[in-house]
Amino acid sequence: MRILQVIHQFPPYSSQGSETYCLELSKSLINAGDSVAVFHISKTKPRRPKRVEESQIDGVKTYHSIETGEYGRLANWSNPYLQSSFRNVLKIFRPDVVHFHNFLSLADDLIGIAKTMGVAVVYTLHDYGLICPNALLLREDMTLCEKNLPDFFDVCCPALVRISHGNCSKFAANVPPLARLRLFAKNQPNPIQRKLLTTAVAVAQALHGKPETTLVAEKKAFFLSATQRIFRTVDCFIAPSAFLRDRFVACGLPNERILHIRCGICHFSRVTRALNNDHRLHFGYIGAFHPHKGIDLLLQAFNGLGKQATLHLHGCSFDTPVSDAYFQRCISDQIDGVELHGRYINKEVATILSGLDAVIVPSRWYENSPLTIQEAQFAGVPVITANAGGMAELVRDGIDGRLFRCNDSEDLRVVLSDLIANPDHLQRYKSNAPEVPCIAEQSERIRQVYTDLI
Repeated sequence: MRILQVIHQFPPYSSQGSETYCLELSKSLINAGDSVAVFHISKTKPRRPKRVEESQIDGVKTYHSIETGEYGRLANWSNPYLQSSFRNVLKIFRPDVVHFHNFLSLADDLIGIAKTMGVAVVYTLHDYGLICPNALLLREDMTLCEKNLPDFFDVCCPALVRISHGNCSKFAANVPPLARLRLFAKNQPNPIQRKLLTTAVAVAQALHGKPETTLVAEKKAFFLSATQRIFRTVDCFIAPSAFLRDRFVACGLPNERILHIRCGICHFSRVTRALNNDHRLHFGYIGAFHPHKGIDLLLQAFNGLGKQATLHLHGCSFDTPVSDAYFQRCISDQIDGVELHGRYINKEVATILSGLDAVIVPSRWYENSPLTIQEAQFAGVPVITANAGGMAELVRDGIDGRLFRCNDSEDLRVVLSDLIANPDHLQRYKSNAPEVPCIAEQSERIRQVYTDLI
């Protein structure tokens, strides 16, 4: 088969969960004899001139569409260059199947373009982007949102949806949405900068209106109609977690059009456990430093435990301004026992895990199916995570890991303290580590989906 994978970002520009999975799936399909390419729009410089760069990344052919506009998936204006470059790639590569991963661009409707070319269309739902404006079912005040009605947008706050008409859209396409600028200002670690930026955002809101109260009816109509169009157009949706699948079915996606297939991982060579000479437990966080990932919650829970344990933070903000400001604010106060290790490459994960007694996944949102959890379990490292979403599906509390109440730093602190007092529990969790699906086995299930559609 000829298979085109489509994703918003891709290694080496970004190596988060969905991007890493897309790369490994592509490599596995190639190993099975298929012809595979990837179309993506990763941010890079220079942004001019507009162009499509062809390259090979880890043995996978890629088409990288580069243009100058501010990438905003929730905008009602079109992106002609992105549309034309995607059409050209379809004509050149001639796929039998186009498989979308986390391509957050409702306005461009690349899904509709693929469908008009007569190919089968598959969409893996890595988050809640088609039923939630911020893709996370998480409000700006960090409270969770339940989605369980076909008219799912009726209760949403459309702050991130952008509506513009005529020539105004040409200007808007080159600046970030006001709601993002507000988050950037809110997360500034320097109080003076935070005050100045917050004031500037307040002035902009006075002139143009608050994002959550301006053109609300138009925003809701645009978002709902765009999602429903995608619901109708895609041939098969894939949900890596049962929780995510149930949310989409509750929001109107037909039950028979969405399959629950867990993500597989590349089974790596395990690294021998390094000796722990200081006799303290080594907890670790591995991943992106985004606000919804709960780094602040983790640091609150760990504060004061530094004499009995260490906390190792591996990752980065992936050059995202809001996330970078958020993380700098998180670490502005020194906390004993916390060690920052910075950005890592995926090949280093086995070595990182060999130095940890437990991995903590403190996400504030309903994570779908975190690869970090599966990688830790494959390496025999117990996982501590929130009792919500796909996270809770992967960890059995008190059997192979521990769960704590989502968004509750005090409950997480209780779990950490209990493990510090009873480190022998970790050995029991390790012995009960679950089986983790291999990407080669999982890709065979995906190939069968492709075959059935063709």
